[in-house]
Amino acid sequence: MTHKLAKYLILAVSALGLSALPAAADSMCPTGGSLSAYLGTGFTCFIGDLDFSNFSYISSSSTGTGVPASAVTVDTVDSGNSGIGFIFNSSWTSAGAGSLSDADIGFTVSVIGGGPATLEDAALIQTGGVDKTNTGSIASVGENGCPGASLGSCTGTEWSLVTSQMSDSTAIADHTFFTQTGQLTVSKDITAKDGTDPNAFSSVSIVEDTFSQVPEPRSLALLLGFGLVAGLTLKRKLQSVQS
Repeated sequence: MTHKLAKYLILAVSALGLSALPAAADSMCPTGGSLSAYLGTGFTCFIGDLDFSNFSYISSSSTGTGVPASAVTVDTVDSGNSGIGFIFNSSWTSAGAGSLSDADIGFTVSVIGGGPATLEDAALIQTGGVDKTNTGSIASVGENGCPGASLGSCTGTEWSLVTSQMSDSTAIADHTFFTQTGQLTVSKDITAKDGTDPNAFSSVSIVEDTFSQVPEPRSLALLLGFGLVAGLTLKRKLQSVQS
């Protein structure tokens, strides 16, 4: 590869990367801290080329107060083709026979700058535990997603994911594809409900939520770079033949 070709390749890939950068006011989504950091008015952050905003959190318990946002730890996920999103860690736990603990997490996810890559699928993973001997105990996460900026003004087909642990303490996963879109509004309902047995228990400790795109931005950058090199090489060959 000549020096000039290399220079063009670097400029092309860099230009593509710059086109996916967030606005100057945005910052990378904080990882390892509490959900409280995401709940400020107008808060927006990015992971890779996805922008996250409009975060909300509500929690309640039939036996008292729910789990506060300060007790929910948020880790970010950036696995390229495997997805971009969050891992929410806490202890949404029931408090005895017949009790119910409930929490709702919501946010909007958008492709930064309306770039060429669009969202096409979502994955949900839940980790928790339930009483194996009490069939009335349930630990579950239900997720609704909708193209656009609001579930209440859905302009496309709403999709749903559900993970529910009835008798074990392993990770449960669900996954869905949907019509490609540049923006989604997502809402998760986390539930821990006990049966009537005095020893019943249920708990959700981890909720992982990721989204992936087509074409994947990193792959798109490489394809553009290789295409540019091929085009410039062909042009040089044609010029040499004509001369």
